[in-house]
Amino acid sequence: MRRLSLTLYNLLFIPLVLILLPSYLLRIWKRGGYQDKFAQRFGIIDEKTAARISVGRIWLHAVSVGEVGIALKFATEFHARNPASQFLISTTTSTGLAILNRHAAEWLEPLASPIDFPIITRCLVRKLQPLALLMIEADLWPNRIAACKALGIPVALLNARLSQRSEKRFRWARAITAPLFNQLDLITLTEKEDLARWISLGVRNEILHWTGNIKYDTHSTPAPPPFKLPSFLGWNPEDPILLAASTHQGEEEEIAQAFLMLRKEFPSLRLMIAPRHVERRASILNSLEQLGLSVALRSSEKQEKSDILLLDTTGELSEWYQLATIVFVGKSLPSSLNKGGQNMIEPLQSGTAVLIGPHTGNFEPLATQLCTAKAMRRVDNQEMLITAIRELLLNPNLKVQMIETGKKVLEIHQNATIRNCEFVEQILTSAL
Repeated sequence: MRRLSLTLYNLLFIPLVLILLPSYLLRIWKRGGYQDKFAQRFGIIDEKTAARISVGRIWLHAVSVGEVGIALKFATEFHARNPASQFLISTTTSTGLAILNRHAAEWLEPLASPIDFPIITRCLVRKLQPLALLMIEADLWPNRIAACKALGIPVALLNARLSQRSEKRFRWARAITAPLFNQLDLITLTEKEDLARWISLGVRNEILHWTGNIKYDTHSTPAPPPFKLPSFLGWNPEDPILLAASTHQGEEEEIAQAFLMLRKEFPSLRLMIAPRHVERRASILNSLEQLGLSVALRSSEKQEKSDILLLDTTGELSEWYQLATIVFVGKSLPSSLNKGGQNMIEPLQSGTAVLIGPHTGNFEPLATQLCTAKAMRRVDNQEMLITAIRELLLNPNLKVQMIETGKKVLEIHQNATIRNCEFVEQILTSAL
């Protein structure tokens, strides 16, 4: 059945690539940065890099920015526990690669994720001879898994995420997906309740282990120093700041309108917007200026007083969270082009009040648990957003209560990184 699953995957792979290629090339052109290590995306590694990588590294794969953060946290903790360990961390997106490049070290080599074509993958795995292949959350590549298993290399899925949408797809294609998962030596789960769901999908009980969510583990995440507000903005340090984080198309304008309404009552209120995809900066800038708002770009050298700071850079959001009074987390409003929610835990852990929209399927059931416990507030529309921000600005103690409640709810995830390290150490010991 495993061979059949892999054959079906490869039969669909080439036509699917051809169908998706135009949109992929368009995304490359819009986002930029894909020229970095571009040859690696086809399994081509230059001699100098190959000599530096050598063989026997632990290969971690993280699809994008969020998963890269988890991968870096795990790798840092594992390397501290095992100083001789070396990592190769691959990522699919240019933004993820930019973050990895900033963390490159002798023991940590960034890699642009190679296309999962059978010949390319087999040759690359034989060349790298990784000590293990570890994938983060949900990004599984069948040929990469098969190539590693053929050489007796242990394979694991860490911090496994099983959204309602993914579960439906896996259940529909259980005959194909169950053999894929059952090749793995380890799957670590973020929620205890997920164990029964994975077993119902045909996954072997003995490879499933609860660890908690690495993403929510503050034990292994020292708080970064906060940024200082650019002086040219004309904002005072005591001014309350609303930060709209990881917003998607359709949300920025709605939030800006709410900001305009609130500023009538709170003239010192400031707004920062961090779009999920920074290549949208031009369209966002245009829509905000049409509302009569002045906007400064984080990436621009132009310095003048502005109503809004548009954070059009990557890898800095955690530092900005610490300056915010209130954070709204995007991809969650009905007006959003994409829905499902973004990481709302990081701002909560940074010590700020957090608001989310009604569409948070990617972070359930935790999002609902936090809202039920009153650690976060859910706003269904612009009117509720305005009301929630007003209440928080008028009652600072409410923010303190939300943060303290959030810590209690998230306490179960502390030391999740260490638990993941321990399970990986076990499969490496077994393999050796």
